[in-house]
Amino acid sequence: ARTPYDVEIPFETEISGMTVRGRMDAVFKDEDGTWTVVDWKTGRLPDDERMPTLAVQLAAYRLAWAALSGSDIADVRAVFHYVAHNHTFRPPNLLDVTGLADLLNAVPGRDDD
Repeated sequence: ARTPYDVEIPFETEISGMTVRGRMDAVFKDEDGTWTVVDWKTGRLPDDERMPTLAVQLAAYRLAWAALSGSDIADVRAVFHYVAHNHTFRPPNLLDVTGLADLLNAVPGRDDD
């Protein structure tokens, strides 16, 4: 019943020297002035043990929308909505910029020198 603030929002951001590009499906402005980024999923629900890995995508979207909107990252939430199941997954603790940087820096074979 809500109308998105914006849809299909392209972004490009740098995290720990690595360029991350993507497109957010929809962003909603919440009544309290905060934001919710929604990534629509048409497939089946993943197993619970896969969700932390999948949530990295939402963390990047959250960081990107904070930068694009000039918002504090604490004022941006990000969720997956599984359309066929009418199920919204809200990760409790998305990575912040430091967490994403640490994750990228831990990728085997990555050499920043």
